[in-house]
Amino acid sequence: MNNSNGIIKRAVGYAFPAAALILSLYAKETSYAARNALYLCLDVVIPSLFPFFVLSRITAPYLSGFSCPKFLKKLVEKYFGLPYYTLVSIILGYLSGYPTGAKLAHDMIDEGLLDSRQASKLIAVANNCSPLFLIGTIGAGLFHSIKIGFLLLLIHWSSGIIAAFFIGRMKVSDNAITAPRLSLKNKVSERKSLAWVFPAAVEEAAILSIKVTGYIVLFAVMAELLAKLGIFTLLGNLLGLLLSGVFQKDSSDFVSAVLRGVMEITSGSQAISGLKDYSLYLKLAAVSLICGFAGFSVHTQIMGIMKDIKANYRILFFGKLTHGIIAGLMTYMVLQIMPMSISTSETVALANSGVLLTRLLVISVLILSLIITPYRTPPLKKASKN
Repeated sequence: MNNSNGIIKRAVGYAFPAAALILSLYAKETSYAARNALYLCLDVVIPSLFPFFVLSRITAPYLSGFSCPKFLKKLVEKYFGLPYYTLVSIILGYLSGYPTGAKLAHDMIDEGLLDSRQASKLIAVANNCSPLFLIGTIGAGLFHSIKIGFLLLLIHWSSGIIAAFFIGRMKVSDNAITAPRLSLKNKVSERKSLAWVFPAAVEEAAILSIKVTGYIVLFAVMAELLAKLGIFTLLGNLLGLLLSGVFQKDSSDFVSAVLRGVMEITSGSQAISGLKDYSLYLKLAAVSLICGFAGFSVHTQIMGIMKDIKANYRILFFGKLTHGIIAGLMTYMVLQIMPMSISTSETVALANSGVLLTRLLVISVLILSLIITPYRTPPLKKASKN
């Protein structure tokens, strides 16, 4: 055991200088990838996620008092295997995009509304691609068709609901962390008032937005570096040989693009959309697959938010893998059974011109959030044991 630990330590010690050398050799390419990822965060990710991060912190203390029709309660509890009040988190997760579902789950644990077993299932159900990304970035930007974006969004949501059925029946280990459950009155008094909670919610949202940006930039650089080193091409060639009987032609470039999407969905979607000699239906199915899986970049963001909760990554991995497979199959089958005429245009999702003001505004909001809100939400008092 000690020998294996020593080997790992030595390997890590040699890996960092090697990585630094490789980064210096491809400094121009990796810097360009980091810049594009940073612009993506400033233009799309932070403006779309920041309000939902704030909303998550504000609404979490009041979810136990949430009321809904009985049939919805039974549907969520039996179908998803979760408390009925997580319906609000699931809906917000579908509307806001990655990784808001993890922030919602973490806030609900802080309020004593979930344990880590339930949170492990919730992060697999409530983390999905945002409508803005599927319709704007992929549909209008990459495939030049709003119609494609709406189709992918509908399939993404439908396949996510189907995958939630399987996620709700997954077994989770018993070493769960359960926060003390307090009544709604006690929680509100413990958190003082909405006027006090709001500044703390803004500060938490600003910090989390910066953390998410860091993950996105890091994985964008890693994906570009692996592409320049030929790792994706090598794996694509190896897997392409196995799939040669399915495609009846060399599929290494297709597999390479999908593997890049497994690492990071934005660059993977760009690589898939630029492929030639492949049908549009197959490319859309591949994009649906990687968007459902979410990519290891998003997985890392989610587990980073849940790091002190001991959430089960196995549930997240297999849940998103199930979502991706169902979404890919649904997309291909729907387009084969009901072919659609897709008119494309030269619509671009994000143009570089006209967004400088947005980037300046986003940076200003983040800085002001960290300067004028020096508040921290106090931890809940532990409930006395009976």
